[in-house]
Amino acid sequence: MDLLLIRHAPSEDRDKFAQTGQPDHLRPLTERGVKRMQLAARGLTTLALPIERLVTSPAVRARQTADLVQDALEVKAIEEQPSLAPLVDVEDIVDWLCQQPVVDGLAVVGHEPQIGQVAEVLLCGRPLGNMPMKKGGMILLRFDHRISRGNARLVWALPPAVLRALAD
Repeated sequence: MDLLLIRHAPSEDRDKFAQTGQPDHLRPLTERGVKRMQLAARGLTTLALPIERLVTSPAVRARQTADLVQDALEVKAIEEQPSLAPLVDVEDIVDWLCQQPVVDGLAVVGHEPQIGQVAEVLLCGRPLGNMPMKKGGMILLRFDHRISRGNARLVWALPPAVLRALAD
């Protein structure tokens, strides 16, 4: 089973958005972030991943990122999962992932620092703080069967610039 971890694309400045009085989960992608993620998602298509499920944090910036990935990979539907929301404990995310049914490919869109720490737990069994992901970056992990702590194999970890270069 493959697990594609995706950090949402660049979003509006947190402090400036807070001045609007709206809650942070409504903070959208920037126009530049949308364009960059469209290219990164197109680059992702060159890697021929079989993604059956696409699950996202309910935050607007993550959902917008998932929409762009869905368009590029032609995934039928996007599921929202509260376990992927900003500030959720890494162990809660990992617990949720470990309960997921086996499919060829599962993609999840989330937030830092949790999404990078999830990769560490799945690779090493615990978060080490050494795998931060850039906005729009992606990590592909592979499992022999189902998702479990410390049993992932790293297939690749690509920053957004490399994903965009693959689109050319």
